Amino acid sequence: MPPFDARPVRPCNRVPWRRLGTCTVLVAVSACSRTMEPAQFAGPAMGTTYHVTVSGADSWQERRAVQSAIDRVLAETERHLSTYDETSEISLLNRDESRSWRDVSPTLFVVLREAREVSERTGGAFDVTVAPLLELWGYGPESAEVSGRTTFTPPTFDQLRQARESVGYARLELRQEPRRSVRKSASGMRLTVDGIAPGYAVDRIATEVRALGHQDFIVEIGGEVRAAGQRREGGPWRIAIEAPLATGREPLVGLRLHDAAVSTSGDYRDARIDTAGHSYSHTIDPRSGHTVAGALASVTVIDEKAIRADAYATALMVMGTEAGLAWAQALRVPALFVERTATPGEWRIVESPAFEEWRE
Repeated sequence: MPPFDARPVRPCNRVPWRRLGTCTVLVAVSACSRTMEPAQFAGPAMGTTYHVTVSGADSWQERRAVQSAIDRVLAETERHLSTYDETSEISLLNRDESRSWRDVSPTLFVVLREAREVSERTGGAFDVTVAPLLELWGYGPESAEVSGRTTFTPPTFDQLRQARESVGYARLELRQEPRRSVRKSASGMRLTVDGIAPGYAVDRIATEVRALGHQDFIVEIGGEVRAAGQRREGGPWRIAIEAPLATGREPLVGLRLHDAAVSTSGDYRDARIDTAGHSYSHTIDPRSGHTVAGALASVTVIDEKAIRADAYATALMVMGTEAGLAWAQALRVPALFVERTATPGEWRIVESPAFEEWRE
């Protein structure tokens, strides 16, 4: 049997939810006899697809319970966190210009609180208030149907300066008492949780599946992965990180995942190109307002929770290899940086010491 049989799980060039970073993870499925195959669940979710594998959900009743839990979490996530649904909770919050405290659901509050903590840890490299800048660079909700590479006019200095007045995680206030509520202290502030919501949904599904009594499973949405326990035939779940190719899908690094989550962010798909042929990544540095450029093509992060891995991968993509590696080493975060080289198809791989422990 080969080390792993990798299959692509995310069409990254058409994901409206995820504008801060392109996640490219391939889930590895062992080639075992059909009598040992675990329950498989799959379908559309959040502009991409989901795949859930559960060992031990053998009866029809158990599988129906798992599917119901998945559907419930995905509906909850769309209802509260989708900026592409004008009736969602976050869309209503974005249209509120009152600058007063607004009560929010537990779902939105948890995501914004986690995002705030990541923003503080990364010095603002991750920031959910970045929406006005994304819109200027052509990555707002209205661009969901735009093809991945398109000609456009980059924003002017004055446009960026004005948009940055509405950006800054510290300007979004959170409080838990007397009720969960938030306040936008800057005019024109708009939020996007596309760089953290898929991870949140993965964690929620994992929680629901475990609550049903299952200990061995793997959950994936658009490349955000969380694994628990082990495969039915024994051993950790095995996945492959994809090479950062603009077209095609090719495994690059194999991982053994046990009770952990993994996320990858990259800048090699869904670019904007101006009339002079200059390419602009969909990864925006919230601190400067500019798109990220350079040799760094992708960052992969492993964490206990998918929501953090999701956000950290985006933040490290913004930081770049040198600063990102120093940050990961200081906090013992498992991180893998993949850089382009002068030779097409060849990559320079840099990893933090903590990442090496998870290698295939």
